[in-house]
Amino acid sequence: MTVPSGGDGEDAERVMAVLAERAAKLALPEEEPREAVLADILIFRLAHRRYALEMKYIREVFIIREITPVPGTPEYIAGICAVRGEIVSLVDLRILFAIPQKGLTDLNRVIVLTDGRITFGILADYITDIGTVPTDDLAPAEPGEDLIDERYIMGVADGQLTVLDAAAILADPRMVIDDSRQ
Repeated sequence: MTVPSGGDGEDAERVMAVLAERAAKLALPEEEPREAVLADILIFRLAHRRYALEMKYIREVFIIREITPVPGTPEYIAGICAVRGEIVSLVDLRILFAIPQKGLTDLNRVIVLTDGRITFGILADYITDIGTVPTDDLAPAEPGEDLIDERYIMGVADGQLTVLDAAAILADPRMVIDDSRQ
């Protein structure tokens, strides 16, 4: 490469430095755009608020006709029901998460959650939608906005939809009631 003549040595050094900087920038590989990680979700209403769960943890959804109470269980265990010959425990998230109850709710839908090790149903008022949400776009829950412990929340979408962490709910030791422990 030739440096323009007629300049002093400092100009030549500055030109060479600028050219070297440009060459270094051009030599860097272009950063490939990151693909957004999408989560398939089921959206439901509970106590007049919108919540969602990842579909990969949902086995099925059905309308409950009868709940059989089980004496001696914690208050958040609403009871049990039979689903195709299998007995499924039913959890009332309003009580488990201490969600304030406003007005009457139906709680006649059951969302059966499973991770392959544990299976139980959670009660919901309505199933409103299914969809996808980019997990990178989930915002943390605002302090005081939701009374649910943050370990059970993946994040908030669109400022109104609380996406619950089904894996954390399934892993909660309170979901296993063991009478044999002393």
